[in-house]
Amino acid sequence: MIGKVTMFPALLALTLTAAFAQPGMQGSQHMQHKHMKQKKQNRKGMKSVFLIQHGLPHYSMIVKKMWNDETLALTPEQKRKLEAIRSETMRQIREIAPQVAQLRKKIVRGTKNGLRAETLYADVDRLATLKAKATKIQLDCIEKTRAVLTPAQIAYIDSRMKQRRKKHHKPKDLSAPAR
Repeated sequence: MIGKVTMFPALLALTLTAAFAQPGMQGSQHMQHKHMKQKKQNRKGMKSVFLIQHGLPHYSMIVKKMWNDETLALTPEQKRKLEAIRSETMRQIREIAPQVAQLRKKIVRGTKNGLRAETLYADVDRLATLKAKATKIQLDCIEKTRAVLTPAQIAYIDSRMKQRRKKHHKPKDLSAPAR
């Protein structure tokens, strides 16, 4: 019992010394959090059914979020057409997604189990073909959605997307004290 009692202050002193010996610990913790967030995003991208994970405008999803925006002012006819485009696109992607996931897992599992690279090439080719197909579906969706919208509506959506990107990618003020 006495050993535990004397060990606690020593352990506490060691912990406090280590904490104070590292200036900018909060910055270090911030970098670790940022790194973990990037790893999580990378994992999501690896599981994407699309060849191009960033940069293409997801008009269908964006329009859905802005469905009742008064400035966008979608007409009932536009809404009907846009719903049909989104529904068809999602149906096609839902058919491809399980196949992409299955092939990805098979390739990863085979690599971890030491299979020769050549034995995985056919699966890699099938995976690439499926991802290309999904990307083409996505491109068609973008084109069809833009065809339903007026140039003014497209400009409005693009400006809103640009504002959101600026807001989310705004550099943080590093001189401000951390909370």
